[in-house]
Amino acid sequence: MQISGLAGPAPCIRGWGRTPVITPCSCSKAPRAVSRHLWQGHDSSQHSIHASCVRCDAMSGSSPELSQSRELLEGMQEQQEQTKWAIATITQNRNVSADGCMRSLTISIDDPAHFIEGRKLARRQDGQRWIDTYKLPGQMIGIKFCPEGQSEPTQTAKRLYAISSSPYESRRDSAMLDASIIEVLVDRNGGADEAALADLGPGGLLAVSQVVGRGYASLFNSYVGLLSAAEDSRPLLLIGMGARGMGPLRAALEWTPVQAHATANPVTLFYVAQGQQSAAYLADWDQWREAGVRVQPVYIPELQGEATASGNGDAQANNTIIQDALEQAVFGNEQGLMESLGGDPRDCAVLISGLPGPVTATLTRRLTLEGITRERILFCDFI
Repeated sequence: MQISGLAGPAPCIRGWGRTPVITPCSCSKAPRAVSRHLWQGHDSSQHSIHASCVRCDAMSGSSPELSQSRELLEGMQEQQEQTKWAIATITQNRNVSADGCMRSLTISIDDPAHFIEGRKLARRQDGQRWIDTYKLPGQMIGIKFCPEGQSEPTQTAKRLYAISSSPYESRRDSAMLDASIIEVLVDRNGGADEAALADLGPGGLLAVSQVVGRGYASLFNSYVGLLSAAEDSRPLLLIGMGARGMGPLRAALEWTPVQAHATANPVTLFYVAQGQQSAAYLADWDQWREAGVRVQPVYIPELQGEATASGNGDAQANNTIIQDALEQAVFGNEQGLMESLGGDPRDCAVLISGLPGPVTATLTRRLTLEGITRERILFCDFI
């Protein structure tokens, strides 16, 4: 992936669940692949994933960086082994698309609240709860589910899942319970893991990791993110595709700071889907519009199968179709990008999630050419 203004390959991220360290990498895949790589753990026999910030040639032992690379891989494996898992239960499996493929899972995570009380001490929470670590839209969790024929959640999903309920909504629903309540959006057509999750009904058993990631954040500046964009009163442009894109975007759109921001500043959503039947949260769009968000669906009937969710299928052909559709929707107006934004591109912040890697790379270059600062192009699925 190349981003305009950079001399060399795109940066990759070291570690997950910590503040990212940006370093050049010879891998050419897009940032979204990194979560899959780090979550599964590195395996040199599967190095085609190409999502590590370790250079590809280091894996063959031909690089002087081999010792440092091994230390990094050991650190990632140690981080994964130290991951804390909590038992969780599905309390609701809700249909959020007309065709029934998009499912919103309400998950109750075992999270008892302990309080300190005394004659001269006000009732105070003793220690941090699981839900307290969910602070920003775009943060993610790992999920383990029960393999077929088993009753224990031992099979780890191959990717991380963004929480689709906003931080405020999740904390409100969890306040009086000994549980943390969140929602996750899955697509029945998004692969074997998501199909298994989409079939779970109330009472289904899961294991859920601690919350990881910094939400929608810049690859180039750790101080730039969705919250800082709202505080600076910047026009917001949100672009997503399928369940992987709409899940975190829904959390952002229903987050109180963004809703307050939308009353006085332009907020525009471009959502790529195969058609109206497969679009997620269609019933909520009018509510978002009433809050001041311009919702612009980008329907592409030519997309087939898993391409609508994960960019699989005939990848090159689908990527071209998606790029052309976004080019027309975002930049094809009479006044170009400025009309889509409702403001000056130089002041805008962009949130991108769920797009295939090559499409993300092309779109990022196009946005920077239009004047958007690369530091204000925000991703959530690069951990």
